[in-house]
Amino acid sequence: MESEEEGYAPSWIIERLQKAEESRAKLAGDASNVSNSRIRRTPEYLAERAEFRRYYFPQLIAIGPVHLDRRINHLQGEPFKEAWTTMYLTDTNQSVNDLYNTIFRESELLKEIRQLHGEDMWQRMSYYYSGYGTDTYEFIRWLLVVDGCSILHLLEKSGDSVDPQRDLNISVDKLVRMYQDLLIMDNQIPFKVLRLFCKDEARLEKCLRNFLQVHGIKTAPELGKGKKNTQEAAQELKLVVQGDDEDPVHLLDYLRRALLMRDLDTIHKEIPAAEMKNKRRSLHLTKYRIGSIRELKAAGISLRRHSDGNSIYPSFEAGILHLPELVVDGTTPHIFLNLVAYEMSHSDNDFEISSYLVFLSSLVDQPEDVKELRMAGILINELASDKEVSDLFNKMDIILVPETPWFANIRDQIHSHFESKRGRIRMLSWMGEASNTFFRSPWTIIALLAATLGLVLTFIQTWFAIHPKAS
Repeated sequence: MESEEEGYAPSWIIERLQKAEESRAKLAGDASNVSNSRIRRTPEYLAERAEFRRYYFPQLIAIGPVHLDRRINHLQGEPFKEAWTTMYLTDTNQSVNDLYNTIFRESELLKEIRQLHGEDMWQRMSYYYSGYGTDTYEFIRWLLVVDGCSILHLLEKSGDSVDPQRDLNISVDKLVRMYQDLLIMDNQIPFKVLRLFCKDEARLEKCLRNFLQVHGIKTAPELGKGKKNTQEAAQELKLVVQGDDEDPVHLLDYLRRALLMRDLDTIHKEIPAAEMKNKRRSLHLTKYRIGSIRELKAAGISLRRHSDGNSIYPSFEAGILHLPELVVDGTTPHIFLNLVAYEMSHSDNDFEISSYLVFLSSLVDQPEDVKELRMAGILINELASDKEVSDLFNKMDIILVPETPWFANIRDQIHSHFESKRGRIRMLSWMGEASNTFFRSPWTIIALLAATLGLVLTFIQTWFAIHPKAS
């Protein structure tokens, strides 16, 4: 074998180092791309699981450019979108040209959309449309017009209408599935487009309230623009998300903000800011193992419904676990699993929703746990049985998240309660054994007293033997 000259690395090592530098540059670019893109494809380890697949792929309508294959193959809901687009244009006295020109004048909009979807998705779209001789930007503008107008019309009318078949020309079952499609992480339209197409702020807020109310959320967070800069506004509930003074990224992001509404002062009172900062740095992946509902009750922990209806955060005090009310229906897995995918897809968050689900999956193991939650008024089950609910949370047991300060604090409090409870149980157990040994019958009591008297007399005799009385 030919030897390399002394003092120089072999050529194959140099080639490997060059490839390593290329990988380093690519990794840095990918990291930047991931942090900025918010409408990415759902992570494969979630979307490709057989039991989750139907929650991550649109059944009736495709929004945006991600699900191109399903869109081109004409999902059943696509004709509804086209019809609702014309209805919205009529209701708002606008034309396709008006909106098309609005998008055209927003020179930065398409760049932002490209960034939201990520460069890899944009390259895929460009390749796809080039086969049809269509300019990517032109086709995206058309998608934005149809998707934006149809969504706004759907949101506005479904809230007011008691007869969706009349006002939207659609059956109730299809309407429900369309709302589920609007929850899919990679089936979103940038919120900025909705704002562009709906200049009436009150109308836009009404659409968003309808969207939340359909999913059982009664309180809507304020939009970023138009917030009042007053002392009263400063005292309102804030969102536990970064950039809470900005508009949401899309509808799913808005839904997440609504679920995370909570007074930050309350959280900081219970967990010091320095402790929260340190815990955020932890890379420990956890499942918050604290025991099932039945195990908690066996340890003397009571369950109560949380008084704060807007909060997803539990609390623990004096042996009582307070949990927020939760309605479980056919849309619940669509909401939670897509919010999990959304949190997993970008790093600038504290994984609050994912942590909440991991916490619940630890509490719910069997249908009996679901029953206990129902009896406490915490869980409202609109599925067929308690087993369906327990099966749902058992499926979510695959989720792993970095420690979130709030949930880690609750876990630690419960564990401390367990330890103090064990100490009391050990003492009571010893006292019980002593009682059973020495006081189980009158004869054992007499024997104990005789033995005690004998010890006392022996002690007295020994004392006088050592210290004889002076003559």
